[in-house]
Amino acid sequence: MLTGRRAHFAAVLCCAFLLLSSPAPAQKNSPGIQDRERERRSLAVNIVRAINTAEANYKKNHGTYATWDIFIANGDFSEAGTKWSSESFPTVAHAMYGSGAEIVPGWKLRLHVSKDGNAYDLTLEDATDPKCNFAVFSNERGLIQQGKNIDCPI
Repeated sequence: MLTGRRAHFAAVLCCAFLLLSSPAPAQKNSPGIQDRERERRSLAVNIVRAINTAEANYKKNHGTYATWDIFIANGDFSEAGTKWSSESFPTVAHAMYGSGAEIVPGWKLRLHVSKDGNAYDLTLEDATDPKCNFAVFSNERGLIQQGKNIDCPI
C-alpha cells in the first residue's frame, strides 16, 4: 500500500493518464451556467481538500480527528477564512465559514468523527440543488469523491 508522497504522486499520475487518454470533446462547453456550476463544484472540492488537510494536522497534533465545532472554536475555519487552503484557491482561503446549517452559503456539511476519534466521514452537499443533490465526499484516507442522485446526469 502506498502512503504519503508516493500515494499522492501515484494519484496525480493516474489522473494525468485519464485526462490524456480521454477523447477530446466534440465542441467547447458553452459559457454561462456550465462555467458557474464548474466553479461551484471546484469550490466544494477545494473546501473538502482544506478540511482533509485540517483533519490530518489535528490528528498529528492531538491523536484524534476533530469535529466541525472544534475547527470553528479553534478558528481553523471562521468568518475570516481558513489557513488550510492553498492560496491558488482564494475563494476557499477567504470564504466566510460558519457553524450553521450551511458552513458557507449554499453548502451543507456533515462531518462525523468516530467515537474513538480515529476515523471520520464528511459530505459537503449543494444546498441549492435539491433535485440532484450534488455532493463531495471524503474520509480519513483523504480521497475525494463527488456524486449526484442516481436519477441525475453526471
